[in-house]
This record gives sequence, structure tokens and C-alpha cells, in this order.
Amino acid sequence: MNINEMMKISSLKDAKLLAGNNGMDNSIISVNVLEALDIENWGRFGEVILTSFFALKDLDDNQLDLFFKKMKDIGISAIIIKIDRLVTKIPDKIIHLCNEFSIPLIKINKDVKYESIILEILGPIINRNVYLLNKYYNVHSELTNLAMTVPSIEGILFEFKKMINKDVSLINSLKKTEVSTNHLLSDVTIVNKKEIPNENYIYFKYERNEVIYNNTNPKITGSQIRVPIPYLGFNDYELIIHEVDKEINSEDFMVLENAVKFLQMELLKRYSISQNLFQQKNNIIGDLLNDRIYEKKDIDEVLESFDLDKYSNYQIILIKLYQKEKNTNLDKNLMLPILMQIRNRFKLAFKHTAFLERSDRIVFIFNFNDENNDSTLNHIEKIMDSLSSNHIFKDFYYRISISNIVKRYDLPKANKEVLDTQKVLNLFHNSNKTFHYEELGIYKIFLETDNLTNIEKFISPKVTAFKIKHPQLFETLDVFLNSSQSYLATAEKLFLHPKTVRYRIDKIKEILKTDLTDQEEILQIQVASRLFKLKYQEDNK
Repeated sequence: MNINEMMKISSLKDAKLLAGNNGMDNSIISVNVLEALDIENWGRFGEVILTSFFALKDLDDNQLDLFFKKMKDIGISAIIIKIDRLVTKIPDKIIHLCNEFSIPLIKINKDVKYESIILEILGPIINRNVYLLNKYYNVHSELTNLAMTVPSIEGILFEFKKMINKDVSLINSLKKTEVSTNHLLSDVTIVNKKEIPNENYIYFKYERNEVIYNNTNPKITGSQIRVPIPYLGFNDYELIIHEVDKEINSEDFMVLENAVKFLQMELLKRYSISQNLFQQKNNIIGDLLNDRIYEKKDIDEVLESFDLDKYSNYQIILIKLYQKEKNTNLDKNLMLPILMQIRNRFKLAFKHTAFLERSDRIVFIFNFNDENNDSTLNHIEKIMDSLSSNHIFKDFYYRISISNIVKRYDLPKANKEVLDTQKVLNLFHNSNKTFHYEELGIYKIFLETDNLTNIEKFISPKVTAFKIKHPQLFETLDVFLNSSQSYLATAEKLFLHPKTVRYRIDKIKEILKTDLTDQEEILQIQVASRLFKLKYQEDNK
């Protein structure tokens, strides 16, 4: 019911509309009697207010301005004022405000009873609500029966189409996929967007877009209803209803409310199944990379099952996320949607690829024919640059380590190479970085053998003793040497005063009996510093 329809009820046959003509299409959801001015606490959208003007009689112009502004903000549909001994004429100020805010102002005589107005307004509303609830539960029952048939997503959408006689689509904006009952309606140009206010029994957020359908011949101008589907996974699903000819009605919204809930459960069920399969695949790939599959025939079977047996060459690429602000406690779950985006982009770009995903990293196995894999590596850098431009790495660095090209039974060796490369990346690079194992240089001497456990034999005893006895001074010396012996740069990095840095460096020179000009001596200290870091990282794995 709207205000125009309300004016036709018998209780208002002698009522007079004084102002607010522009609000005659306002919908009515309920009716209330004004007894107190705190309308922000009890008023609600779509309400018709009845009053004898008693509550308003003592308000000055400023207070009336404020009160009617609150009514407009709430979405009050109309105000009905009864003429009696308290007021024989409605003030011009109120008429002006009702016109300004498009709130219909209706005058009734003193002999009209509030009860009769309330009953005549609420009767059709109650009947309509009962009808909508019955519609809701009937649709719910139909969808419950549908769920027993284990339908496809496309099958589900065609059932929704039958219920509302409109084409519908389900899109996943993250994977850039769409399932639709009419693919001609997939390509649109959005002209305007407008949020749909929630009415009774509508709980999800709906938006109506004016659109041009580009694939129809001729092009059609229409509208779409779009509603996001809250979902426990990280996919961004949205249900679209194509209003090509006319808009849907309130009954159809009961179908949509059920449809969104049904799709929520269906997507959650499929997500749960996919997660189980995902974990099984993760475990198998983990066993393959960590040398826990011992028979060559079993390795062959695993590679075949993952479509990794077409070519003779393999390469492993590890992408690991590192938190930028180490002192900030970020939820590690923030990494999951980032890893998912990386995974989805790689799956679209490369055919013969499998992956292993953990909480902060993703490992890809590439199977290819050429003796080198440069084109693939260039493509990977382009993908990562594209993702970076979308600011998905705002809280994290990514570091990519790349193995040598190996044969199928050397995959564990390639896996060790990317893990070792990450150790070096983690020590010396605080930015997005891609690093090939071949570029490790001297570090391979320690990483490819058991030398990490006996690393002290490669460090001068004098330097080792100095680090153990004066750890703070050793840290200052390390930063000083890596800052081209700049007191100011060292002070900035260590958050110290330059005079404090100068004092510490003088102390270091005295203890080590050096003036820090001998390049060989400086090299020994810098190499020692890096080896200490490698040793510390290995001890704390």
C-alpha cells in the first residue's frame, strides 16, 4: 500500500491533503501514534504517523525543523493530524516543512477514530505479509526438495528462472567465471547503480543497476538486480537477476532470499568437498617434494595423476609471503586470499602445473619440454607485477625462489634448492624479490653440504669471540659496514644518535685493534655476519 491507496480507505473519505504531494507514492509498512518527540528511537521507515498535534504544540520553529528533518531521514511515509480543541488550524510552518521534505500532510476531523484508520491500513499490510511469508516457505520447501537431487549450479539457476520468470547469472569475480541461463546477457555496460532499501523479510543487500545489454541485437536497455552471496570461502560470488523487460515484484524477492541462502549452503558444501580434495592433493605433492615416495613407479603414478608426465623437464618455483611490518600482529589468514589469487592466475596461465599450498607459501611444479624455461619465468614476473598493481601485497612482501631444471626423480633436490634460496632471500632482501638458485654463489658451499652445522670453522675466531662477548657492538658494526661506513645512515637504521654510533665504532676499533680500512678485514667481518645469520636461521627452523 502507498499513500495514494491509503487515501481511498473509508476512514479517510473526508480527509484533506494539505501538503507533500510529491510523496504520494511513499510505501506504507506500518502505522503509529505520536506520543513523544524522540522519533529516532521508535520511528521506522515506511511508517504513517497519527497525532492530535498535542506533542508538537510547544515546539518553536527550530525544533520543528529538527523534528521533520528526523522524520525525513527515518523515511516516515506520511503524517495525519487530527483537528480538535487543541488545534483548529495547522500552522503554515508545518505545511512548509511537509512540502520541503515530501511528507504528505493529511488533516482529519476530530470524530475520526485512530482505531479505524489503523485497522484499515494494517489489514491489507498484514494480509500481504502473510502472503509473502507463505510464498517464502513454499519456495523454501521447493528448494529443499531440489537439494535432494544434487543439482548442478546451472540446474539450480534454471530452477530460479522458472520461479521468477527472469534469466539469472552467478558470477565469481575472483575467478572471473560466470554461469548463466542466458549468455547473451553476460556483457553489459552499467549506466547507473542504486541500492534497494530493505523491506519486510528482506535481509540481504540488493542493488539495482541500469544497464545496456551489449550482445543482444539490437542492444537492450534494462536493469539488473545484483546481490552478493556471503560465503565462507574467499571467492566473491554474486547473483544477478536480469530485468530485461520489467522489474521483479516483492513476491520475487521471497524467491531471491531463499535463492541466496540455498546458494550459500550449496557453495559451502562444494567448498568443503573441494577443501578435502585440496588437502589430499597437498599431502601427495608434499610427499613427492620431500622425498617420501620411494619407488620410481609410485612417483610415475603421482606425476601422471597430476598431468605432470608429458615432458622430461621439471622446475620448482616457491612463492612465500613475508609480513612487511614485523612488529604488527597480522592475522595469517590474510595471506590465504592472496595465495588463492596467485594460484588461480597460475592455473589459468600454465597447463602442466601442480601446486602445494601452505599458510604462507605456495610451491609450483612446472613440467615442460624446452631445455630452458625463460618464457615461463618471464610470464610469472608479469603475473606478479599485475597482482602487485592491484595492491594485494600491501601488507606483505613476496619472495620467489626458482630451482634448477631437473628430471622427474630429482624433484626433492629441486625442492631443497628453492627452500635454501628462500633462506638467503629472507636474510638479505626486504622487498619483493625473485631469485634463482644458480645466483646464490658462495652460499651454495654451505647450503649444499653439512657445513651449516660447522659454520664456525669458516669464521675468524677473533670475530666469533667479539660477537659472543659484544653482541650489540657487533650489530652496530654490521650495519655500519653495510652502510658504507656512514655514521648518519647507521644512526637512522638503528634509531640512535650519530654521536652514539661514533662512540660505539671507536670502541669497536679499540677492541678489534683495527681502523676498518683493510678491505680484506672488512670482507671477513661481513662474510662472518652473513654466516652467523644463516646459522641462526638453521638453528631456529
